[in-house]
Amino acid sequence: MVQLKFVRLLHFLCNGIFFCFLLFGALVPVLAEQETVPSLFDQDPPTRKLPKEKARIFRHNRLTYQESPYKAPASIPSDFVPKDSKILYSTELRSERIFETRESAVVLNHSLSKPRMEIYYETVFGFLNFKVLQNQKSPEKSLYLVEGMNRKTVAISISPDGSGSTVKLFYRKSGGF
Repeated sequence: MVQLKFVRLLHFLCNGIFFCFLLFGALVPVLAEQETVPSLFDQDPPTRKLPKEKARIFRHNRLTYQESPYKAPASIPSDFVPKDSKILYSTELRSERIFETRESAVVLNHSLSKPRMEIYYETVFGFLNFKVLQNQKSPEKSLYLVEGMNRKTVAISISPDGSGSTVKLFYRKSGGF
C-alpha cells in the first residue's frame, strides 16, 4: 500500500517537473525581450490640418445664413449630420425668444452612397425614437419626414452626387415650449 502511494507521488512529481519545464520554456522568450525607449526620430510626423474655407455669414433680423460653416446649427440633433460631412450651407431662423431656434436648414455632402445614407438615417430614427411620418424612395431622390418629441419635425432629402450623396435637412420646432 505504501509502495502504491509512493508510485503515485513519484508520478505526480514527474508530471509537475515536466509542467514546470514547459512553463519555463514558454516564459523565457517573453522575459528575454528587452523594452527599449522609442527613438524620437522614428515617430510619425505631425499631421497638418488642411486650411478650412472661411465661413461667410449673413444676418438679417432673426435670419442667419452661412456658406461653408464649420458646424451645423445647434438646433439640429448632432446625429443627423454624419461625421466627415462637408457642410455647404446652413440657415437658422430664431423666434422672438432669446435662445430658441424656430427653423434650421443644412445642405451637406458626404462620401457615403445614397443607399448607405438611407440606412444611416433609418438607424438614427430608430435610435433617437423619431417617428417616420412619410417615406418616399426613388433612384433619383429619397425623402423622409420624421417627428420627434416636443413637436420637432425634420425633413430629409437624399440624392446621389457622384460616388457620394447630397443631403438636405430641414428642422422645425412647432409649438410653444
